[in-house]
Amino acid sequence: MKLNRRFKERFTKRLHNYPGRAIGFRCDQIRTATGHLTTREYLTHPGAVGVLAFDHTGKIILVKQYRYPIDEFTFEIPAGKLGKRENPWLCVRRELEEETGYRAGKVSKLVSYWPTAAFSTEIIHLFVAKDLKLSQAHPDEDEFIELVKVTPKQLERWMKSGKIKDSKTLIAYNAWKVLFK
Repeated sequence: MKLNRRFKERFTKRLHNYPGRAIGFRCDQIRTATGHLTTREYLTHPGAVGVLAFDHTGKIILVKQYRYPIDEFTFEIPAGKLGKRENPWLCVRRELEEETGYRAGKVSKLVSYWPTAAFSTEIIHLFVAKDLKLSQAHPDEDEFIELVKVTPKQLERWMKSGKIKDSKTLIAYNAWKVLFK
């Protein structure tokens, strides 16, 4: 069956709106294409960036940090939320320096994707960075980050073993392999 605009759902009213500090939650009443009233619950998110950064030796810079919702330490590419109406190209440079203490001489776009389009407005813009120059890291007050540098082969082993489960890291590396390698 080919779907077209007539299958688009229509907003009727907002039932709940919780604007959190980092993300929000909404519950909207909608009307389906058949006229049925139902609800859609979803997270609102300003969007984010992630960067696959290569140092002068060709190693990839990852950040190790504790993630409260999963109660685990993760290995991820440097990343962060977009500010209100912030340009992703500016945000990625800011986040790379904040989290790693490196400035990128060259930044290229990889892809943009929706991590969970069924229940979130979040979009993540992924980039690759090279020609890094050491600067000064200044993570957010509530961020505790350890830098880890790995070779592409080591990253692939960590991906295969399940040590890396972070979607933006998996997608960034694989997009880089397809688009740039």
